[in-house]
Amino acid sequence: MKQKPPHFSQVNPQLPRNRPLRNNMGFMILVIAIILLGFSITSTLSYLATKDYVVNSAIFETLPLISNNIYSEIEAEIMNPINVSSLMSNDTFLINWVSSGEQDINQITEYLNTIKEKYGYDSAFFVSNISGNYYYYDGILKQVSPEDAHDDWYYTFRSLNKAYVLDVDTDEAANGMLTIFINHRLKNLKGDFLGATGVGLQLSNLGKKFKYYEEEFDHKIYLIDSSGLIQVHSNPNLVATNNIRYMEGIDEISDAILTTGETADIFEYTDQTGTKALSVRYIPEFDWFLMVEKNEDDSLQMAKESMQKNILIGVVITIIVSGLLLWLLNSYNKRLEYLASHDELTGLFNRRAFHNLMEREFEVARRHDQPTSLLMLDIDEFKNINDIYGHIVGDKLLQMVAYQIHAALRGIDVVARWGGDEFTILLVNTDAEGAQTAARRIQEEIGKVAFDTGRGIISPSLSIGITSLNSEDLDAENFVFRADQALYQSKDEGKNQIKTI
Repeated sequence: MKQKPPHFSQVNPQLPRNRPLRNNMGFMILVIAIILLGFSITSTLSYLATKDYVVNSAIFETLPLISNNIYSEIEAEIMNPINVSSLMSNDTFLINWVSSGEQDINQITEYLNTIKEKYGYDSAFFVSNISGNYYYYDGILKQVSPEDAHDDWYYTFRSLNKAYVLDVDTDEAANGMLTIFINHRLKNLKGDFLGATGVGLQLSNLGKKFKYYEEEFDHKIYLIDSSGLIQVHSNPNLVATNNIRYMEGIDEISDAILTTGETADIFEYTDQTGTKALSVRYIPEFDWFLMVEKNEDDSLQMAKESMQKNILIGVVITIIVSGLLLWLLNSYNKRLEYLASHDELTGLFNRRAFHNLMEREFEVARRHDQPTSLLMLDIDEFKNINDIYGHIVGDKLLQMVAYQIHAALRGIDVVARWGGDEFTILLVNTDAEGAQTAARRIQEEIGKVAFDTGRGIISPSLSIGITSLNSEDLDAENFVFRADQALYQSKDEGKNQIKTI
């Protein structure tokens, strides 16, 4: 039973790809080895040079450095929602929606839900100064009222001359979860106050991130407001309940802490657990203070262990990264080599790669007096196929023909796409008679192809020119020239012809 012809959209033959040239990675390996050795030596010398001063180093060098890193991490955590709320306050959609009468609630709900889901916040909201509606990601939560103590934040914010404020409050839309709200003013082009919009971050989630930072940096981290009240802490029981003015030891330096500027200051205090080194930095965007704390009594031993761990971890990471780098470089080099030597459409060798291989085989054949033949092939009336069915069909046909040609050859033969709809084949250790046999076999395989374009069946055919190596061939160029001439003669005699010169 005759098989149904394949539709052109189903044709994507995977041709065997020649193994790419091996990459010489010796130099890269040497460079990586030098980096590893340099890192190990530098880390060891650094440890030996600082071991006698580790406590002072931990207080006056390591602590500020870690404090800066933590500051950058935390600032990013909260600056991002500030930026997002700022974008919301300047969003023309939101301004136009309010100005047009807040008619379609689904629009604002979808908008707020998109903000919440896209940026991963716990809340996104808008309170209208016109209708008093409190919109959130699930609809209308309530109508704000001066009589509702929970809405004091809104009327206080409305009266302030500030673009935005941070407010720690319970979230009525989330079962009263304590949340940091970033409230931003929404105004129209005339400067009229339209309401408050922004996003919310639950303190419990922020506290979890602080716990992660504490484990990562091995320092206690928390945030206090300008009154000394703890606002964010990995221990939720301390949030909004403990004030540094009334905590043992730190209470004596609380006034100095609360006058710290944007440049970090270092303090020391002692409580029942020991002497602490404390780095304090003011964050003006929040009007809060970042507190990074280290127990001095553990600094010496922990610094030594940390140094040793850093060396080991650094070496391991460098080895892993180096391995990945080598793998990536090797993969990219192989891909580049493949693209440089193969036709991307058909997977066959390209003209340049074929020419190089042919010259090599040409010299071997002449030196050892081995019979070698060259075939030039052309798809008959391929231009008409492109014109009638389009280039996509033409490309699929090229892929199928390439696959059939490759399947009809031996493993030692070399086939390439010469250009356009032309292919060339180098038949190693093959005389003229063998080349004729191979050409007929290829034509027979192509003759079996019934290619469904969706607009009709295409039965392609090939014109083939053949030449064989002779004693007069002094270079490969003449060899190719004869095969090309044979192809032209074959096409002149009609479709599906074979001509030998």
